[in-house]
Order: sequence, then C-alpha cells, then structure tokens
Amino acid sequence: MNDSLNQNPRVLIIDDDQTVHLWAARHLPGAGFALISSYDGVQGLAEYKTQKPDIVLVDIEMPLMDGFETCREIRALPNGDDVPLVMMTVTEDEERIAQAYASGATDFTIKPINWGVLCQRLHYMVKANDNLQKLEQSELRLSKAKELAKLGDWEWQVDTNNLFWSDEVYSLVEADLETFIPDINNFWNFIRLTDLPYVKHNIRKAIKNKTTNNIEFGIITTTGKERFVLQHIQAVTGNRRQLKNLIGTIQDITERKAQENKILQLAFYDEVTQLPNRLFFLKNLASTIALSRRHGWTFALLFLDLDGFKGVNDTYGHLTGDQLLQEISGRLKDGLRCSDLATRLDMEVQEKSVGVARLGGDEFIILLNALAYPENAATVAERIHRWINEPVKLKEHLVHIGVSIGIAIYPQDGEDSETLLKNADIAMYHAKKLGKGNYQFFHEGMALRAKKRLEMETYMFLAASKNELLLYYQPVNDVESGKLIGAEALLRWNSPILGFLLPIDFISLAEENGMINQFGEWALRSACRQHRSWSEKGLGNLAISVNLSSLQINQSMFITMVANVIQEYEVNPKYITFEITESMIMADTENMLTKLRELKNLGIKLSVDDFGTGYSSLRYLNRFPLDALKIDRSFVKDLPKSTDASAIVNAILALAKALKLITIAEGVETSQQLAFLRNTTCNAVQGYYFAKPLSVADFQQYW
Repeated sequence: MNDSLNQNPRVLIIDDDQTVHLWAARHLPGAGFALISSYDGVQGLAEYKTQKPDIVLVDIEMPLMDGFETCREIRALPNGDDVPLVMMTVTEDEERIAQAYASGATDFTIKPINWGVLCQRLHYMVKANDNLQKLEQSELRLSKAKELAKLGDWEWQVDTNNLFWSDEVYSLVEADLETFIPDINNFWNFIRLTDLPYVKHNIRKAIKNKTTNNIEFGIITTTGKERFVLQHIQAVTGNRRQLKNLIGTIQDITERKAQENKILQLAFYDEVTQLPNRLFFLKNLASTIALSRRHGWTFALLFLDLDGFKGVNDTYGHLTGDQLLQEISGRLKDGLRCSDLATRLDMEVQEKSVGVARLGGDEFIILLNALAYPENAATVAERIHRWINEPVKLKEHLVHIGVSIGIAIYPQDGEDSETLLKNADIAMYHAKKLGKGNYQFFHEGMALRAKKRLEMETYMFLAASKNELLLYYQPVNDVESGKLIGAEALLRWNSPILGFLLPIDFISLAEENGMINQFGEWALRSACRQHRSWSEKGLGNLAISVNLSSLQINQSMFITMVANVIQEYEVNPKYITFEITESMIMADTENMLTKLRELKNLGIKLSVDDFGTGYSSLRYLNRFPLDALKIDRSFVKDLPKSTDASAIVNAILALAKALKLITIAEGVETSQQLAFLRNTTCNAVQGYYFAKPLSVADFQQYW
C-alpha cells in the first residue's frame, strides 16, 4: 500500500528478459513509478519480502521458477493477498490466462507491451488497491471509507414505493438533504435519457427474478453535471421468496470512467491527429469484412502516402510536420461524405468515425463502405488529390505536398484484412513509382512485381559482401582530338540468381532501403583502387567520375569517409569527379552548398549530370563550386537536325562558358552529332559513337 501521496508507487518487475527492464526504466519513472527489477522468481520473492512493492509484474516464462509458481509463492506471503499482480504473456491463449488467474493473478498484459496504456492501468490498479485496503482497515472507519469511495446506499420498498437514500447519494446527485424527498420517479429523472431504458430493464429483471446485478450508467445532477455511477441492485425476499424490497449501493465512478476513456484513447487513437490508429482500424475492418461477406457487399481500401512530407519534416522540424499531419487529417475528415465513412465501432467512449485512420508516419487509410461500383473509389481518390494539393499555411511557411493512393477492392483483391492492406500498399507503391500524385487500382501483376522486388532486396543486402558488384567504365574523349581524357564509373550487379543488372534495375530500390550508401562507398573505393592501378600503368592523369546520390552526401560521416578512401589509395583528388544532379542542388541549397565546399576543400572536382532537365536557378548555380556541366543526352540525340535542340545546347554551352565550366556532351552516337559539337565550345564527349560502358579488361584494350 502507498503510505504517502508524495511517495511514488513501487513496481516490482520479475522477468528474465533484460529488454523489458530497459523499456520499463524508460517509461515507468516518467509516469510516476519507482522501478524494482528482478530477473527470476527466486530473486523476485526476495525483493518482494524486503521492498514490499505496491504492484508486481511477473513474466510467465522464466528459468528456476515460472510465473505461475512465483505468483502462488507471493500470494502465500504475509500481505501477499493484497498486492495487485499482473502476469505478462506473449499470447492470449485462454488456457494460460485461466492458469494465470488460478495462480492468483489480478490481471494480465500482452507482450510487446504498450507502456502508455499499461502505465494508466497500473495507476488505476494502485489507486483501486489503496482504496480497497482503506475500506478494509477498520469497521470503525466505514463511513469515512464510503465518503472517500463516493459510495452511497439505498432501499426501495416496492409495495409502498418509498425510497430511502444515504447522505452520500444526496451528495452524489447534489440534492438538498433537508428539503429533497426521493421517490422512484425523481430517481428516474436523474438518469441520463439514453441510459433510462437500460436501468429500468435491469431493475425489472431484479424484481422478476429476485436476483442481484450490477449496472453502470450516467446521471445528470441537479446542477447539470454529468457523472457515471456503478449501481448494485439486490432483491430482498421473505421466507417464501416473496419480494420485500430492493436494496443496493450506488458509487460515483466518474474518475474511473475518465481513466478508462483515456486508456482507450491511448490504445485506439493516434496521438498527433486524433484519428483512429492501425489497431482500431483493423478491428473495424474485420467487422466490415464479416458484414460484407454476410450481405454480399463490396467496399474499397484507399492507402494514402503523402508526397513530400519527409522534406517538410526534415526542413522545418517535427513540430511543423505534426501540424501538417493535423491539417491533412482534418481535410480528409471534413471532405469525406458520410456515406463514404465506415460504420462506427461500438465503444463506451464518444464514437468517432473510423472511415479514415492514420497507420503511422505519413500513411493514412480510408475505408469506403458498400460501393455500388468499384470505379466510385476513383472518384473519391480524385477528390482527395484536390483536397491535399491545396497549399498548407504553417505559420510563416506555405507548404505544397501531394499524395499517392493505392486502391484495393473487397473481395476481388483480398478476403481478409492482411491481404487487402498489403495489396492496397502495393498499389500505392506503384502509384508513387509512376511519378507520385496519382492513384492506382491493385492488380495481380503488381503483386508479382512486389514479390520480385522483395526477392531482389534480399539478394541486394549480400551483393557487396559476395563480390557481385562491378564497375564498368565509359570513355570520355576530347571533342577535337578524340583523345581519351577520362571515364565515367558505372555500377553493375552481376547476381548469380537475378542475372546481370544495370543501375536502372536496382538503384531506386537501393535508395529506398538505404543500401545506396553501402553501394556508393563500394563504388568510390573501387574507382580509387582502379585509378591507382592505372596510374602504375602510365594512366595517372586519367579522370574518373563517380555518380553521387543525395542520400549519400547527406550522411553525417560522408566527407570523412571520402577523405579516408582518397588517403587510403593515395589518389590525387583532382582526378576524381563526383557527378551530382540538378535536383540534388535545388532540394536543400544551403546544406548542399556546405557539403560541396567541403568536397572541394579535399581537392575533388564536381560536375552536374544531365544538365538542362532539372530547372536549376541560375542564381543558385552560380553559388556552387562546380567544375563541369554534362549536357543531357535528350538534347544531344536530336542534333543537328532539330533547331530547338541546337538552340538549347548552344545556350547551355554559353552559360557554361560564362560560369567558366567545362562541358561534356552525353549520348553522342553519330558522326553528325560529333561534327556539330566540334563547331561549338563543347570540351568533351561521351557516348556509343566512341564506346559503350566497358569492363576493366575491355577498357584497358580501348586505350
């Protein structure tokens, strides 16, 4: 029992899993508890005897002494009957739970533990246990205990209709003890209208069956306050079981109901948006599937992923990101028609629509009930695009984001919750792959591609360690003399399972799962190692360019890694060029400017790849420490016959000259293209006219 209001309740955790103790140490002290840790039942019993905790959590599966035996041993100790004891289990197996209660458990919780919910339950258990012990301390303090528990008693003489209340009941309904005369009719008047049929039904049942029952309902006091009460009803009978009267107690449980509602809120609703969370949505989805199966209905799941949310979060911070999520969730709730919303889950809290839920991060899910035609889901998806595409004002920032939507239809795309969610997610991924800002219905071909993607990802994690990665080198030649002056290092993956793969086959996946960092470091090391080898063969002035991803350069240790690799292979950094894209420069100019200056300080050269396709701001371009521009092949391929392509190439060359940058034309495939470029200020060329990307052996033959 807690002896002082200022003393934190002590929680004894008995579990051989150290992770549980680590999580407990993170959550319990902040929730107002003192933690006592034991790692087996024997140690736990010793700690219980010396520490006298206010509540005990026991794992079922433990060495030396399992949770059931530990529980029985605690209950056998002096005062062991009084402490709340919660069993921890990884499964809701009915037999084990029954065994836990038989061993003396007060309650149980499922692993992995939702610590926010558990802390609320522990507070309630400790408080309830304190109240119970106070009630049991002494019969002499019974009236005080009733006052503390807000517990009143009553008697209704059914024959005479007389009703008697204790002082606590007067206080509960805020009626005047001196002037108010209770009877059954004014008792009805205190009951919340929605609960009145329920209360009358249970009283009639007690009278008819001469039984005892407990009911919870809401009342409205004389001052208009709403309270929740627990009422115990007991029929009193004579010798021949004829009904004499009804007696009972009534207790104010408003505070307990508030705690229960708070626990439900934590368990079923997202803290940021107040939307239903994944758990709540899955419960409702299961109910919807059962109802739709019974009636032959069709419904749709819309899986939403915000486009550009990560950039907002990274640029302006998580607080602004949370505000954006709140705005988007509000637009979704306000925009969806009532007929589009899912049925409400019957709970003892204020009902909220679960037509839209937040699954986590920037992912939302919408359930469209009873569709007349699956195509109607597309209409809703188009509306959602309009709602979300409207700019969002967040303090001084005006933010534009989009949304990619995947649609799965019941029952054709799945007949259970897991399959429907998975297929809606797959469809969303394909929508995003098509350029973001659109929606896609699921079809079986998507599932096959997703399976192949997962298979590729599995092998990808082992590609570098199994020496399956290769660098191919495409020559870069002087435009006038045709002399070899450099090479672009291009990554290849020679998988014994998947075959010989080009970057277009796997780089985007590597960027999504973070493997691009490992691949990028491998490519840089291989290029530097190769440059050193070629230097020893007399090609020390050959420049090698390596493509760089924004994910790589944003790593905190990227600059250090580059410096270490150059030093390790003793490469002159002026012969190493990093190729970056225009979109990388424009995405985060200040951060990128800092990183590029650090690379320049190492002596590395910088080139903008595919120039002309990324809509660079000339003001920004002039600020960056660049050495070269690579003219995108989409402009070169139409030379010289296209006047538009010629004008664009000449404009890029003029810009580069003004900025004192070297120019390299990519994708040169014909003598006519080369002849045109030789009549300009272009410095170098690269393309199939000279050579395709070559293996190391073929490249050495080429030079």
